[in-house]
Amino acid sequence: MEVNLLPTCQHCFSEWTYKQSLKNLLFLKCPYCGEKNYARKFRIRDIIVGVGFPIIILFIFPLMNVPYKWMFLLTVIGLLIYMMTYPINLQLTKDEEPLF
Repeated sequence: MEVNLLPTCQHCFSEWTYKQSLKNLLFLKCPYCGEKNYARKFRIRDIIVGVGFPIIILFIFPLMNVPYKWMFLLTVIGLLIYMMTYPINLQLTKDEEPLF
């Protein structure tokens, strides 16, 4: 069984390159067939980052007396790492999934 690390279009089944994945992060339009894809909802990594970052930034850093410039720098670095690794293991679907 082959494990795809990069997104695969659910219409034409073409695997996107890393560069194509970064370019299409917002719209998820296939560069090969032009069809729109949708990201699967509620991935555990997204939940951890979406909930974990704000908790750390808003509550834990101030308790540790971390200067604001370091909080800002760590936040930017964390978001950059998240955005650069987002295309890896991004799973696409043909139809938009309901929120709940």
